[in-house]
Amino acid sequence: MRLFQLLTITTVTAITAGCASIKPAEIDSKLNAWQGSNINTVIQTWGVPTADREINNQKYAEWNTREIKNRPSFNVGVGGFGGNFFGSIGTTLFGGKKDLYCTVQVGYNDQGIVTHANWSGDPDACDSAIPERTEA
Repeated sequence: MRLFQLLTITTVTAITAGCASIKPAEIDSKLNAWQGSNINTVIQTWGVPTADREINNQKYAEWNTREIKNRPSFNVGVGGFGGNFFGSIGTTLFGGKKDLYCTVQVGYNDQGIVTHANWSGDPDACDSAIPERTEA
């Protein structure tokens, strides 16, 4: 029984550590690196925007992503054989599908220079959606 408790604690700790997610500050930093870029360079790197808007003489390009991920599952079961106890009980923890959304808006001026950007949604999805800026 003591071995079962130790195994359970170790497994839950490993699963919890594996679920660490991207911090919003990391996404902000990645996105802020694109300020000062030309919008054409952004589009060439990111792909065609989902939408273009102009609000109060400010132009925006917007990218929307949606991912459906299968979350890993962890099964716990208890059972016995012989004696007075026979059978098993099991359950699945943490499993199922999860929708991940990300919306990124990039504002740029009349010269096509990116002046500001923002994001909303799941940090993991946004981290995947925003490419690293490699050129200066």
